[in-house]
Amino acid sequence: MPSDHNARLGHAADRLIASMATTDSIACVGLDPRPELLPPSLIAEARSRHEHPAEQACHAFTKFNFGILDAVAGACAAVKPRAACYEAYGGRGWQVLEATIERARQRSIPVILDAKRGDIGSTAQHYRAGLLTESPGLDNAAAIPGLGADWITASPYLGQDSVAPLIGDVAEGTGAFILVRTSNPGAADIQDQPIGTERLAEVVARLVHKWGADRLGSAGFSGIGAVVGATWPQEAAALRRLMPHALFLVPGYGAHGGSAEHAVAGATERRDGVIVNSSRAIIGAWKAVGADQEFAAATRDALTTMNDHVATALRSTSQG
Repeated sequence: MPSDHNARLGHAADRLIASMATTDSIACVGLDPRPELLPPSLIAEARSRHEHPAEQACHAFTKFNFGILDAVAGACAAVKPRAACYEAYGGRGWQVLEATIERARQRSIPVILDAKRGDIGSTAQHYRAGLLTESPGLDNAAAIPGLGADWITASPYLGQDSVAPLIGDVAEGTGAFILVRTSNPGAADIQDQPIGTERLAEVVARLVHKWGADRLGSAGFSGIGAVVGATWPQEAAALRRLMPHALFLVPGYGAHGGSAEHAVAGATERRDGVIVNSSRAIIGAWKAVGADQEFAAATRDALTTMNDHVATALRSTSQG
Protein backbone atom coordinates (compact mmCIF):
# COMPACT_ATOMS: atom_id res chain seq x y z
CA MET A 1 0.00 0.00 0.00
CA PRO A 2 1.25 3.55 -0.68
CA SER A 3 2.60 5.43 2.30
CA ASP A 4 0.74 8.42 3.73
CA HIS A 5 3.18 10.64 1.84
CA ASN A 6 2.11 9.13 -1.47
CA ALA A 7 -1.51 8.25 -0.65
CA ARG A 8 -3.99 9.03 -3.41
CA LEU A 9 -7.71 8.77 -3.67
CA GLY A 10 -9.26 7.70 -6.94
CA HIS A 11 -8.27 7.21 -10.54
CA ALA A 12 -5.46 9.37 -11.95
CA ALA A 13 -7.52 10.62 -14.90
CA ASP A 14 -10.56 11.28 -12.71
CA ARG A 15 -8.46 13.42 -10.37
CA LEU A 16 -7.07 15.41 -13.28
CA ILE A 17 -10.54 15.95 -14.76
CA ALA A 18 -11.79 16.99 -11.31
CA SER A 19 -8.92 19.47 -11.00
CA MET A 20 -9.86 21.00 -14.37
CA ALA A 21 -13.45 21.39 -13.17
CA THR A 22 -12.51 22.82 -9.77
CA THR A 23 -10.03 25.35 -11.15
CA ASP A 24 -12.00 26.07 -14.37
CA SER A 25 -8.68 25.61 -16.17
CA ILE A 26 -7.09 23.18 -18.62
CA ALA A 27 -3.68 24.79 -18.12
CA CYS A 28 -0.61 22.93 -16.94
CA VAL A 29 2.24 25.12 -15.64
CA GLY A 30 5.68 23.82 -16.56
CA LEU A 31 8.07 24.12 -13.61
CA ASP A 32 11.37 24.25 -15.49
CA PRO A 33 13.64 26.51 -13.42
CA ARG A 34 16.73 27.77 -15.20
CA PRO A 35 19.22 30.45 -14.17
CA GLU A 36 18.10 32.74 -17.00
CA LEU A 37 14.50 32.63 -15.74
CA LEU A 38 15.33 33.59 -12.15
CA PRO A 39 14.59 37.13 -10.96
CA PRO A 40 17.80 38.98 -9.99
CA SER A 41 16.47 39.49 -6.47
CA LEU A 42 16.33 35.72 -5.91
CA ILE A 43 19.84 35.30 -7.29
CA ALA A 44 21.17 38.00 -4.99
CA GLU A 45 19.47 36.42 -1.97
CA ALA A 46 20.86 32.98 -2.83
CA ARG A 47 24.39 34.34 -3.18
CA SER A 48 24.14 36.10 0.16
CA ARG A 49 23.20 32.86 1.93
CA HIS A 50 25.38 30.24 0.22
CA GLU A 51 28.94 30.07 -1.07
CA HIS A 52 28.70 26.91 -3.16
CA PRO A 53 27.30 27.64 -6.67
CA ALA A 54 25.09 24.54 -6.65
CA GLU A 55 23.60 25.49 -3.28
CA GLN A 56 22.99 29.00 -4.56
CA ALA A 57 21.15 27.69 -7.62
CA CYS A 58 19.05 25.20 -5.68
CA HIS A 59 18.13 27.75 -3.00
CA ALA A 60 16.91 30.10 -5.72
CA PHE A 61 15.12 27.31 -7.63
CA THR A 62 13.26 26.23 -4.49
CA LYS A 63 12.11 29.72 -3.58
CA PHE A 64 11.17 30.40 -7.20
CA ASN A 65 9.11 27.22 -7.50
CA PHE A 66 7.38 27.75 -4.16
CA GLY A 67 6.40 31.28 -5.14
CA ILE A 68 5.01 30.05 -8.44
CA LEU A 69 3.10 27.17 -6.85
CA ASP A 70 1.53 29.49 -4.29
CA ALA A 71 0.55 31.86 -7.09
CA VAL A 72 -1.01 29.30 -9.46
CA ALA A 73 -2.77 27.13 -6.87
CA GLY A 74 -6.47 27.04 -7.64
CA ALA A 75 -6.00 28.48 -11.12
CA CYS A 76 -4.33 25.65 -13.06
CA ALA A 77 -5.23 22.01 -13.57
CA ALA A 78 -1.72 20.65 -12.95
CA VAL A 79 1.97 21.46 -12.87
CA LYS A 80 4.71 19.71 -14.84
CA PRO A 81 8.26 19.79 -13.51
CA ARG A 82 10.80 18.72 -16.12
CA ALA A 83 13.14 16.24 -14.42
CA ALA A 84 16.21 17.24 -16.43
CA CYS A 85 16.15 20.78 -15.04
CA TYR A 86 16.68 19.31 -11.58
CA GLU A 87 18.89 16.32 -12.42
CA ALA A 88 21.42 18.72 -13.92
CA TYR A 89 22.21 19.88 -10.38
CA GLY A 90 22.86 16.43 -8.95
CA GLY A 91 21.62 15.40 -5.53
CA ARG A 92 20.80 18.97 -4.53
CA GLY A 93 18.65 19.38 -7.60
CA TRP A 94 16.82 16.16 -6.82
CA GLN A 95 16.02 17.55 -3.38
CA VAL A 96 14.54 20.64 -5.04
CA LEU A 97 12.37 18.41 -7.22
CA GLU A 98 11.19 16.44 -4.19
CA ALA A 99 10.38 19.62 -2.27
CA THR A 100 8.59 21.06 -5.31
CA ILE A 101 6.36 18.02 -5.72
CA GLU A 102 5.58 17.99 -2.01
CA ARG A 103 4.63 21.68 -2.13
CA ALA A 104 2.34 21.02 -5.09
CA ARG A 105 0.66 18.19 -3.22
CA GLN A 106 0.16 20.47 -0.22
CA ARG A 107 -1.55 22.92 -2.57
CA SER A 108 -3.71 20.11 -4.04
CA ILE A 109 -2.18 20.53 -7.50
CA PRO A 110 -1.77 17.32 -9.55
CA VAL A 111 1.83 16.72 -10.66
CA ILE A 112 2.87 15.46 -14.08
CA LEU A 113 6.57 14.59 -13.89
CA ASP A 114 8.13 15.11 -17.31
CA ALA A 115 10.80 12.41 -17.13
CA LYS A 116 10.27 10.60 -20.47
CA ARG A 117 11.22 7.24 -19.00
CA GLY A 118 11.06 3.99 -20.94
CA ASP A 119 12.52 0.62 -19.97
CA ILE A 120 11.33 -2.91 -19.30
CA GLY A 121 10.72 -5.18 -16.34
CA SER A 122 12.21 -4.36 -12.98
CA THR A 123 13.90 -1.22 -14.31
CA ALA A 124 10.52 0.30 -15.19
CA GLN A 125 9.19 -0.82 -11.80
CA HIS A 126 12.05 1.03 -10.12
CA TYR A 127 11.22 4.17 -12.06
CA ARG A 128 7.63 3.93 -10.85
CA ALA A 129 8.72 3.30 -7.27
CA GLY A 130 11.15 6.21 -7.19
CA LEU A 131 9.11 8.76 -9.09
CA LEU A 132 5.49 7.85 -8.44
CA THR A 133 4.94 5.53 -5.49
CA GLU A 134 7.44 3.96 -3.05
CA SER A 135 10.35 1.57 -2.75
CA PRO A 136 10.55 -1.41 -0.39
CA GLY A 137 12.63 -1.07 2.74
CA LEU A 138 15.25 -3.58 3.82
CA ASP A 139 14.23 -6.78 5.63
CA ASN A 140 10.51 -5.96 5.66
CA ALA A 141 11.15 -2.46 6.98
CA ALA A 142 8.71 0.31 6.21
CA ALA A 143 8.50 1.31 2.56
CA ILE A 144 10.45 4.36 1.44
CA PRO A 145 8.32 7.07 -0.21
CA GLY A 146 9.16 8.07 -3.77
CA LEU A 147 8.71 11.54 -5.18
CA GLY A 148 4.94 11.09 -5.30
CA ALA A 149 4.12 12.47 -8.76
CA ASP A 150 0.66 11.65 -10.12
CA TRP A 151 1.67 11.15 -13.75
CA ILE A 152 4.88 10.49 -15.64
CA THR A 153 5.75 11.00 -19.29
CA ALA A 154 7.08 7.91 -21.04
CA SER A 155 8.59 6.77 -24.31
CA PRO A 156 6.75 3.90 -26.06
CA TYR A 157 9.74 2.68 -28.07
CA LEU A 158 10.22 -0.50 -26.01
CA GLY A 159 6.56 -1.48 -26.17
CA GLN A 160 3.85 -2.43 -23.69
CA ASP A 161 6.15 -4.15 -21.22
CA SER A 162 7.93 -0.84 -20.74
CA VAL A 163 4.71 1.13 -20.22
CA ALA A 164 2.61 -1.13 -18.00
CA PRO A 165 5.14 -1.36 -15.13
CA LEU A 166 5.45 2.42 -15.02
CA ILE A 167 1.90 2.94 -13.82
CA GLY A 168 1.44 -0.45 -12.15
CA ASP A 169 -2.01 -1.34 -10.86
CA VAL A 170 -4.71 1.18 -11.73
CA ALA A 171 -5.70 1.22 -8.05
CA GLU A 172 -2.40 2.93 -7.23
CA GLY A 173 -3.84 6.04 -8.82
CA THR A 174 -0.93 6.96 -11.09
CA GLY A 175 -0.85 7.52 -14.82
CA ALA A 176 1.48 7.81 -17.80
CA PHE A 177 1.44 10.16 -20.76
CA ILE A 178 2.96 8.37 -23.75
CA LEU A 179 4.90 10.31 -26.38
CA VAL A 180 2.78 10.06 -29.52
CA ARG A 181 3.26 13.29 -31.52
CA THR A 182 5.77 15.60 -29.91
CA SER A 183 5.92 19.33 -30.59
CA ASN A 184 9.55 19.61 -31.74
CA PRO A 185 10.33 20.13 -35.45
CA GLY A 186 12.44 16.95 -35.58
CA ALA A 187 9.49 14.81 -34.54
CA ALA A 188 8.79 14.05 -38.19
CA ASP A 189 12.15 12.27 -38.55
CA ILE A 190 10.80 9.30 -36.62
CA GLN A 191 7.08 9.83 -36.04
CA ASP A 192 6.27 10.27 -39.76
CA GLN A 193 7.96 7.02 -40.80
CA PRO A 194 5.53 4.76 -42.69
CA ILE A 195 4.45 1.51 -41.08
CA GLY A 196 2.24 -0.25 -43.61
CA THR A 197 -0.50 2.23 -44.54
CA GLU A 198 0.02 4.41 -41.45
CA ARG A 199 2.67 6.62 -39.95
CA LEU A 200 4.48 5.56 -36.80
CA ALA A 201 2.62 8.18 -34.71
CA GLU A 202 -0.68 6.61 -35.73
CA VAL A 203 0.57 3.12 -34.88
CA VAL A 204 1.60 4.36 -31.43
CA ALA A 205 -1.77 6.07 -31.02
CA ARG A 206 -3.57 2.79 -31.66
CA LEU A 207 -1.33 1.09 -29.10
CA VAL A 208 -2.05 3.80 -26.52
CA HIS A 209 -5.75 3.21 -27.03
CA LYS A 210 -5.29 -0.55 -26.68
CA TRP A 211 -3.04 -0.30 -23.61
CA GLY A 212 -5.44 2.03 -21.85
CA ALA A 213 -8.70 0.27 -22.71
CA ASP A 214 -8.96 -1.49 -19.35
CA ARG A 215 -7.79 1.50 -17.31
CA LEU A 216 -10.78 3.82 -17.68
CA GLY A 217 -11.97 5.97 -14.82
CA SER A 218 -15.51 7.09 -14.13
CA ALA A 219 -15.03 10.19 -16.30
CA GLY A 220 -14.34 7.96 -19.31
CA PHE A 221 -10.62 8.64 -19.61
CA SER A 222 -7.76 6.22 -19.25
CA GLY A 223 -4.76 6.20 -16.93
CA ILE A 224 -2.67 6.03 -20.10
CA GLY A 225 -2.73 9.37 -21.93
CA ALA A 226 -0.89 10.81 -24.90
CA VAL A 227 1.54 13.65 -25.51
CA VAL A 228 0.32 15.46 -28.64
CA GLY A 229 1.98 18.76 -29.50
CA ALA A 230 0.11 21.98 -30.22
CA THR A 231 2.29 22.47 -33.29
CA TRP A 232 0.38 19.74 -35.17
CA PRO A 233 -3.31 20.73 -34.88
CA GLN A 234 -4.65 18.80 -37.87
CA GLU A 235 -2.91 15.66 -36.71
CA ALA A 236 -4.22 16.18 -33.18
CA ALA A 237 -7.80 15.96 -34.43
CA ALA A 238 -7.01 12.77 -36.35
CA LEU A 239 -5.19 11.24 -33.38
CA ARG A 240 -8.18 12.00 -31.17
CA ARG A 241 -10.26 9.68 -33.33
CA LEU A 242 -7.72 6.91 -32.71
CA MET A 243 -7.53 7.63 -28.96
CA PRO A 244 -11.06 8.59 -27.84
CA HIS A 245 -10.40 7.77 -24.17
CA ALA A 246 -6.93 9.26 -23.79
CA LEU A 247 -6.20 12.53 -22.07
CA PHE A 248 -3.94 14.65 -24.29
CA LEU A 249 -1.02 16.47 -22.67
CA VAL A 250 -0.34 19.29 -25.11
CA PRO A 251 3.11 20.90 -25.16
CA GLY A 252 4.13 23.55 -27.66
CA TYR A 253 1.71 26.32 -26.66
CA GLY A 254 3.10 29.84 -26.36
CA ALA A 255 6.89 30.00 -26.55
CA HIS A 256 7.02 27.08 -29.02
CA GLY A 257 4.60 28.74 -31.42
CA GLY A 258 1.37 26.83 -30.87
CA SER A 259 -1.74 29.01 -30.61
CA ALA A 260 -4.63 28.45 -28.22
CA GLU A 261 -6.74 27.18 -31.13
CA HIS A 262 -4.01 24.71 -32.09
CA ALA A 263 -3.60 23.60 -28.49
CA VAL A 264 -7.24 22.51 -28.15
CA ALA A 265 -7.49 20.86 -31.57
CA GLY A 266 -7.36 17.43 -29.96
CA ALA A 267 -10.31 18.01 -27.63
CA THR A 268 -13.18 15.55 -27.67
CA GLU A 269 -16.63 16.36 -29.02
CA ARG A 270 -17.55 17.25 -25.42
CA ARG A 271 -14.76 19.88 -25.50
CA ASP A 272 -12.63 18.13 -22.89
CA GLY A 273 -9.77 15.67 -22.71
CA VAL A 274 -6.87 18.11 -23.22
CA ILE A 275 -4.49 19.71 -20.76
CA VAL A 276 -2.30 22.42 -22.25
CA ASN A 277 1.21 23.04 -20.96
CA SER A 278 3.06 26.34 -20.88
CA SER A 279 6.42 26.81 -19.20
CA ARG A 280 8.58 29.81 -20.04
CA ALA A 281 5.68 32.08 -20.97
CA ILE A 282 4.21 31.57 -17.50
CA ILE A 283 7.15 31.24 -15.11
CA GLY A 284 9.22 33.79 -17.02
CA ALA A 285 6.38 36.31 -17.34
CA TRP A 286 8.06 38.69 -14.90
CA LYS A 287 10.73 39.44 -17.54
CA ALA A 288 8.21 40.92 -19.96
CA VAL A 289 6.84 43.36 -17.39
CA GLY A 290 9.99 43.95 -15.36
CA ALA A 291 8.36 42.61 -12.21
CA ASP A 292 11.45 41.19 -10.51
CA GLN A 293 10.20 41.58 -6.96
CA GLU A 294 6.68 40.47 -7.93
CA PHE A 295 7.47 37.47 -10.14
CA ALA A 296 4.70 35.40 -8.55
CA ALA A 297 2.05 38.00 -9.35
CA ALA A 298 3.32 38.20 -12.93
CA THR A 299 3.05 34.42 -13.12
CA ARG A 300 -0.55 34.48 -11.95
CA ASP A 301 -1.43 37.23 -14.44
CA ALA A 302 0.13 35.26 -17.31
CA LEU A 303 -1.78 32.15 -16.25
CA THR A 304 -5.03 34.12 -16.15
CA THR A 305 -4.38 35.30 -19.70
CA MET A 306 -3.62 31.75 -20.84
CA ASN A 307 -6.79 30.45 -19.19
CA ASP A 308 -8.84 33.09 -20.99
CA HIS A 309 -7.25 32.30 -24.36
CA VAL A 310 -7.68 28.53 -24.23
CA ALA A 311 -11.22 28.79 -22.85
CA THR A 312 -12.16 31.13 -25.71
CA ALA A 313 -10.57 28.74 -28.19
CA LEU A 314 -12.59 25.84 -26.79
CA ARG A 315 -15.83 27.83 -27.03
CA SER A 316 -15.05 28.96 -30.56
CA THR A 317 -14.25 25.43 -31.70
CA SER A 318 -17.46 24.16 -30.13
CA GLN A 319 -19.53 26.81 -31.91
CA GLY A 320 -17.76 26.09 -35.16
